[in-house]
Amino acid sequence: MTDFERIQSLWNQQPDASQSETAMAIMTRAETDSKRLLATHRGTMVTLSATVLILAGYFWTYGTTSNRTVLVGSLLMVVSLLLRIGVEYVSYRRFARIKLNTDLRTCLEQISAFHRVRQQIQFVVTPLSFGSYVWGFILLLPYIKAGVSEGFYLYIIFSGTLFLLLIGVVIYRQIRGEMCLLAQLKASYATLLEN
Repeated sequence: MTDFERIQSLWNQQPDASQSETAMAIMTRAETDSKRLLATHRGTMVTLSATVLILAGYFWTYGTTSNRTVLVGSLLMVVSLLLRIGVEYVSYRRFARIKLNTDLRTCLEQISAFHRVRQQIQFVVTPLSFGSYVWGFILLLPYIKAGVSEGFYLYIIFSGTLFLLLIGVVIYRQIRGEMCLLAQLKASYATLLEN
């Protein structure tokens, strides 16, 4: 073998520079998506916790535990939010345990499993939680009507309905964004695995 052939052989064994740059770009995007997903979980937990504190404070201050329906309605609202906080916390911890810089096949399997679990949570637990929150609000309406003026009651009905619709839209957009982010993360790791 001549020197030229040896040099040519070494040259041909070099990794493709564009391929490694692409892999680095995919890894960077996957890491960014991962951080965004964790931030979304933290934001959801903080928002729900603040809502629970406000509701609990309000019911503690102005609510009555002598009326069973008021108590059930209040508890439905608070417990549905506490359940959702618990689910988000468990999901946050589970996703945080996925090591994105380990074996690609293992990482892809973990992300795929997490994606399936999140789909079940978002399409089963979230509607049940939201529905029980709305049901609790509906249970409280007759007692609110008895305790406030007609104008303020109409304001509560209007603002409460508007709030629930707005929250429904926000939840829908958050679910859609999270599912897209998880799909991108899976696709990124699947692309890396193919290369």
